Amino acid sequence: MTSKNLAPVGNLPVAGIGDVLQGIRTITECVRDIAKEQTEQTRLRENARVNVEHIHAMRDVLMHHLDRSFDERKENFRQLFERLDGAIQGNNVQMASAVLDSVVKLADASPFKALQDVAATRAALGQKGQEWKF
Repeated sequence: MTSKNLAPVGNLPVAGIGDVLQGIRTITECVRDIAKEQTEQTRLRENARVNVEHIHAMRDVLMHHLDRSFDERKENFRQLFERLDGAIQGNNVQMASAVLDSVVKLADASPFKALQDVAATRAALGQKGQEWKF
């Protein structure tokens, strides 16, 4: 059957079998492209979910470390101020001066510096081919 044997429908021209097949190929390619894009979108959503979970895990580790660091700092400051109170009550100027020096040093020390040390250690341990001697 050729396009000559088909009756036109309305004002539309009659399509030949080759035109119909080309249309089906085009639709098939479009469906295939849509499936590929949906697969890619699914992959991207899954990667995003994994990355968010990783960020949350790292946040939890950081927050736990900070909580412990600041709890330790708080306790250190409490002990130093108790010693300072004892030095003041005992009228021991030399001890009060030493304790105040320790308070200043502790205040200058940052718990974030320890995080840098941990990160550097972790990076060093993660290096492939690195030989460690103990």
